[in-house]
Amino acid sequence: MSKFIDSFKREVGKNTGKYLSNVLFGDGHSTPYRRVGDKVKLKNSEAKIERSNNEQLFAIDSAVLKNVDKIATIRFSNDPNEIIQQLMELEIHLNSNKWQNVSIGDNKEAIIRNKFCDALFEKYKQGVRILKKMDPSNVELDYLEKTKRKVARRKIFRKYSFYIGFGFFFFFMVCIAMEETGFALLTLFFSGVFLIFLSSIIYAQIKKKNRKKVRDKRNEQSQPKNLKSNSQESTIFKDLNENNRIENTLFNIWNRYKNSVDSQIINRKPIFSADAVRDSILFVGINPSFNPSDDNYFINSDDGNSLLYGSFYQRPDAPEYFKILEIFANKLNRGYTHINLLYARENNREFLLSCDHNFIREQLELTYETILRIKPVAIIFFSDYCKNLIYGENLWVNPNNKIDGNYTLNGTNLPVFFTDDISIISVSEQEKLISKIKNII
Repeated sequence: MSKFIDSFKREVGKNTGKYLSNVLFGDGHSTPYRRVGDKVKLKNSEAKIERSNNEQLFAIDSAVLKNVDKIATIRFSNDPNEIIQQLMELEIHLNSNKWQNVSIGDNKEAIIRNKFCDALFEKYKQGVRILKKMDPSNVELDYLEKTKRKVARRKIFRKYSFYIGFGFFFFFMVCIAMEETGFALLTLFFSGVFLIFLSSIIYAQIKKKNRKKVRDKRNEQSQPKNLKSNSQESTIFKDLNENNRIENTLFNIWNRYKNSVDSQIINRKPIFSADAVRDSILFVGINPSFNPSDDNYFINSDDGNSLLYGSFYQRPDAPEYFKILEIFANKLNRGYTHINLLYARENNREFLLSCDHNFIREQLELTYETILRIKPVAIIFFSDYCKNLIYGENLWVNPNNKIDGNYTLNGTNLPVFFTDDISIISVSEQEKLISKIKNII
């Protein structure tokens, strides 16, 4: 556990700062995409600024989701002393990562950043509960409980400091009014001012959200779904959802298992990649991560039951994560395509993979068919989650068919490689992988 905590601390320090360079992470557990899709060039500076701000927000969101995943994988020890040590380390992170104020305006960045602090605190509370159940007489419990209450108070004060400050100001003015003659009128006056102020904030937030919905809908209706010209698409890109193949299949899968798969998963729209690059290096993750705001950022499929994203290949506005994939593929003189094995949105991969095995199997069958349509020159699967799903004598990749350091996708001659996400492996590891692929293709 200590080694994992050390790794976790490095990831926290590394990933939470990455947004400054607009880096969008991909990891071995999930693929956190944001505002992908097909928008024409924005024509005015205000729209360009808004787009730039959104890209930065999506980058921050991705980094936060990666760290939330890290926190979720922490497993507490069976030794009370080790649990205490784990909780002390979590406390350090709680002290160094502070909740941000969400009281004023539409502070999306603060809301996103607060997810990380919320996850840290939930994990801390979980550890305290486990320790209390395991060793209720432990002398450290009193301190840990006090710390938990202190952090809970700190969370409220930091997130809603403006409202709390204004409330104290209002109370102070009421107290002054009560010392003077006519305090009832003054109390009524300040009460009215306070109510008007809060109402104006709420009204402004609602109006802003409604304007955004109207603007996004107008853009979606008036703009084409593809940035690529017809000639470019016919020569470089493939439509993976031709004749609504993917969305129709996903609709049938989701409808078939609506009563046997947990509602937390089955009630979320699945997400799929709609574009592929011809003769490309194919990168495959496990499944899309879940964020409620995805429903506002992704493109809706024609039937409205799925969400989709387009290719970022050769797009100057591509997030940094996809630029990393493109740079890697360029070293092989190829383009790149990125998809996921599964389409269900869920951050807890163990929970997802514990679903009805046929629900998982049918998604994999759709992905296998999609890979055959892509016809990549090589396939790189990220994470042990992917490997565990497809690696076996009767699965996609037979362990006995390893030749020259790589495998072959069953039923094809497509070379297969397993690795961690290339965005997190070292340069030397990348170069070794590139050399292996060059020898094959």
